[in-house]
Amino acid sequence: MDLMGIIVWLVVVLTLALFIWMMVKSVREWGALHAVLMTLLFIQVWCFMLFTAGVASRRNGYVKAHESLKKKVQDRERELERISFGDKLNPIPDAGSYIPLSNQLNRLLVERGRAWRGASVTGLAQNEVTLQLGMVAPVAPNPADPAAPAANPGAANPPAAPKADIGLSAQTIVHMFGESNDQRGILPTVYLGEFVVTEANGGIVKAKPSSTLTAEQIAAIGSGQYPTWAVYELMPLDSHDAFAAEGSKAAEGTKTDENAPLYGRMDLNELASLLNIDPALANAELSGLSVKDAIKARVLRSYINDGSRAPEEAPAEQVYKRVEFLKDYTIEVDAQEQRNATEGGFYDLSGRSVDARLKRGEDGAKVTFKQGDINVFDSVTSADLIKQDVVKLITPIWVRPLNDYEYAFREVRRQITSALQDSVLIQRELAEMQKSQGIADNQVRLGQDERSKLDKDFAQYKKELDVIGAEAQRLQEDLQSTRAEVSSTFKQIQALRDQIVARQRALSEAINAVSGTPNP
Repeated sequence: MDLMGIIVWLVVVLTLALFIWMMVKSVREWGALHAVLMTLLFIQVWCFMLFTAGVASRRNGYVKAHESLKKKVQDRERELERISFGDKLNPIPDAGSYIPLSNQLNRLLVERGRAWRGASVTGLAQNEVTLQLGMVAPVAPNPADPAAPAANPGAANPPAAPKADIGLSAQTIVHMFGESNDQRGILPTVYLGEFVVTEANGGIVKAKPSSTLTAEQIAAIGSGQYPTWAVYELMPLDSHDAFAAEGSKAAEGTKTDENAPLYGRMDLNELASLLNIDPALANAELSGLSVKDAIKARVLRSYINDGSRAPEEAPAEQVYKRVEFLKDYTIEVDAQEQRNATEGGFYDLSGRSVDARLKRGEDGAKVTFKQGDINVFDSVTSADLIKQDVVKLITPIWVRPLNDYEYAFREVRRQITSALQDSVLIQRELAEMQKSQGIADNQVRLGQDERSKLDKDFAQYKKELDVIGAEAQRLQEDLQSTRAEVSSTFKQIQALRDQIVARQRALSEAINAVSGTPNP
């Protein structure tokens, strides 16, 4: 018996002793009848109290049993839900404690957001699209069914069923994909752009592009090749595992070959089909390809080599390292502080998680690796562990950088718009250059005509120059001969003058001699 029971029985004994003492004191005044009645009343009260205490005791037992069973049922329900679907917010799930595919599917659905597949295009007009989302219509009773109630012409029509709420409202941003039917089924294959919902009435949704669409998107929408569209509330997320062959990735916790691909085997033909790239480019020499084909080859190889041995020229930030632990090692992964990711990110400066959704909890705040364990770390972490002689390198692994499709499509659209603007500018500059080229060609033609005329004038000038040269030569020769003749004639004149002077002197002397005049 516990302390409370001892106290209760002690109170009962004291009460009984007090009752007997009071009865003894008052029996002479009351009489025998009063004493008997009071005794019976006392006994009945205590019997009632004993029965009430028993009922209360049983009820407390049943309540405790009910609460215990209720808690067990709730725990079993939570355990069943965890086993069936897994913990959606657990970043490192235990694949051995639940069905992995169910958990992966739920995580994909949470990350993907809401999606509406098979939406029929019912209208395209004035830069607005009208879609009929896939809704389940109410089934009317079969007229041939005798159990169906007979129609009553005089009765009023029943009220129409309320339109189902599809969860879309005006001003909601959605992403549209055109669906195609191939050997894999009806799947979204072409991104048609980002749209904003202008009106949502039951299953009818009207939307307009949130920005200018590219020429390819406009052509795809207007081609009529995509009668059904897929509407996504969030842009799908990129993943390493999504492109691996089904069943090729080893389960969590299983022993695998140290050279096995990290994310599983990548199927070349499947990737080439998804990316619409010729599979022959995977092994082609880049130096012999055009710029466009070389880009396609690099993209295809980045997907094929994802999770496998890193090539020599791989950048360090895209290379992870598979290492083996040489001794036991413990890493603290949860920080003491806690905040939302919007307040400063998911991790602190040392890489520990601060977001409650990423924390492993008190039991998993520290992760311990045993000697001989094999794991994969980024280059910086693995280099630090190798420097501390904690691990040894097994093989470097190429890890494809994941794409932010929403940003990528916006960036591609921006680049296309910029390229189109540059193309218009280049076309205008080309037109100016062609105009200038025409003027230059005309100037060249005029110059050629001038050159032809100058060539003719130069030829005529040469002829005239030759004639003038010949005439000058002739005149030079005539001048020289004339000079020679003049010089000879001058000499002859000089000789004749000398003869005349001599004869004149002789004559003068003879005259002077005859006349007797003395000679001068």
